[in-house]
Amino acid sequence: MKYGTPALPAPTELRTRLCEGIELTGEVKFTEVMRVETKIAGKVFSDSGSLVVSEKGYVQATIEAGFVEVFGTVEGTITAKYKVEIHSGGRVTGDIYTPNLNIEHGAFFDGKCHMTT
Repeated sequence: MKYGTPALPAPTELRTRLCEGIELTGEVKFTEVMRVETKIAGKVFSDSGSLVVSEKGYVQATIEAGFVEVFGTVEGTITAKYKVEIHSGGRVTGDIYTPNLNIEHGAFFDGKCHMTT
């Protein structure tokens, strides 16, 4: 295994979708893939699933997941076992812990990145 390469492919089957009009406060646990199109505050956790924060998504939480993709806004600490991607237009304010980080041109990141193995 090469350094920075995920041992497993990112889950691709969307299992959970939190749409506009819902606001969650507390702890959210999920498996496979969860797409957030609304506001979540608290803690978001998955053993090895993928969290996708859409353009309209706003997550103010501690995040632990296998993969994290940000198109919207995240405020808080992100810990990803495999990879974090901040896409153009995405905003992350907080520290990131991951072995693989990709920040696209046009994305915003304010925090510290801790590269893990």
